[in-house]
Amino acid sequence: MTSIAAHATTPSHTDVNAVTPVLSANRRVLIFPAYRTAAWWGYIGQNLGWGESVVVTDVRGQGDRCVVDDFYQELARIRRSPAPVSALLSPDETRDVIARCRLLRWLEPRLAAAMAHAMAIAMDKVLEEVKPRLILSFPIDRYVMDVLERRAHARGIKHLELTASVLPRMSMLLYRGQLVRVAQPPPSDQVQRTVAEIANPDFTPSYVQKKSKFTKTRFIKTLAYFRTRAMAFKAISWFKRDPLNLHYMDAQPFLGHKCQWRDIRVVDLCDAQWRTKMEKFPRDKRVMFGLQLFPEASIDYWLRNIALIDHENLVVDAARSFSEAGYVVLIKDHPSQFGFRRTEFLDRLLALPNTVMVPYDVSGNELVSLSGASFTCTGTLGLQAALAGLTSAVTESYYALDEDFVMLRERHEVKSLGHSTLTKQFGAPIDVRRHRLVTNLLRGSFEGDFFSFQGFNSAKPAPGALGLAKAVGMRLDQLVEEGQL
Repeated sequence: MTSIAAHATTPSHTDVNAVTPVLSANRRVLIFPAYRTAAWWGYIGQNLGWGESVVVTDVRGQGDRCVVDDFYQELARIRRSPAPVSALLSPDETRDVIARCRLLRWLEPRLAAAMAHAMAIAMDKVLEEVKPRLILSFPIDRYVMDVLERRAHARGIKHLELTASVLPRMSMLLYRGQLVRVAQPPPSDQVQRTVAEIANPDFTPSYVQKKSKFTKTRFIKTLAYFRTRAMAFKAISWFKRDPLNLHYMDAQPFLGHKCQWRDIRVVDLCDAQWRTKMEKFPRDKRVMFGLQLFPEASIDYWLRNIALIDHENLVVDAARSFSEAGYVVLIKDHPSQFGFRRTEFLDRLLALPNTVMVPYDVSGNELVSLSGASFTCTGTLGLQAALAGLTSAVTESYYALDEDFVMLRERHEVKSLGHSTLTKQFGAPIDVRRHRLVTNLLRGSFEGDFFSFQGFNSAKPAPGALGLAKAVGMRLDQLVEEGQL
């Protein structure tokens, strides 16, 4: 992990139009909220103690400033030109933006490129008007936020992402998926208490879905609801004269990652005899494969190497590597992915030797206790596995330290991942590794109720929202004092 100050000197994208950074005395904050969180974000901004905040959205009727009209004006102009280009995104950046976005990668390439450039121009106009010191949002998960960050980066403006920490009752700030840490280490007694809490075999992060039934009836209800929702969103998009808005288009079933009715057979792919098959292998030859939500922001936008975001092919090749190394591969799908997982992907995994799909109601904690190794890209199960003493293979993630994980950074490394995991030797005992991992997390976490946005009422704000705003403001002040902002 590196500080955001370090990132400023080694940008992850081409700086095609770099300009002089904003003055340090400027304490204006631009906020880009997710759909239906503008009021909560406005409240957070007003209580940061940082001066003026401006809420910018891509949905008509929300926020202090909306970019929709500017977007369509620029899109019409760009689409009339021979090639959908602008001076704000280089060709390589344009390809990167499209490849990472859950919507653009499924659209006709010329339209996708035109949308990326039009939004870059619209966002650049907003940045010129607002001239913020800082941008705050939830984690980047779409091209709209991606191009906002790229244009902000070109102007020397930091775009920080607020999200829940894996540590209980805490939140954290990220920069392009990397943990933003303060220099001061946490007190030793706090580290010890936190280790005892999250290294407990029964620990579950606050954002993990509680147990529920995973049946064909539930699948039908889930898919029927989202198909109805897609039709409603289509109608709303035309009513609002905003047919290309990602929020509405992301609901449409034509996108290649969307579930189909035939995927109801996912229930039948779960193996009731998984435990018997697993027990034929010693524990050190059992690897838990924690599948993640897909598409997932932490995959599309946290991984700097674009070759690693070809997620399904990456996971299949990783499973093949472990199978060939003599492991039994225990497929654990994310419970929130039920009703959204394409069974073609699962078929490819289960076609490999010694690969078993565990029922959805088997917890990740149980599998951790039964396995000797773990693989996930950026999922929290990777951290839980490492804290439990398993050899945990992951891609770049906010919690991952080189000393304590098998790190996957290059696509060619997947072929030997099973062998690399099998032969991994740690340089420190598990107690030292736990202390190191938790210390790192605590340096990037602070007390605050991230989930105070749920059911937020402007007329009667929950105390947790005010507490979070104050905590974020204090963390920003710390980063300023350390020269990171």
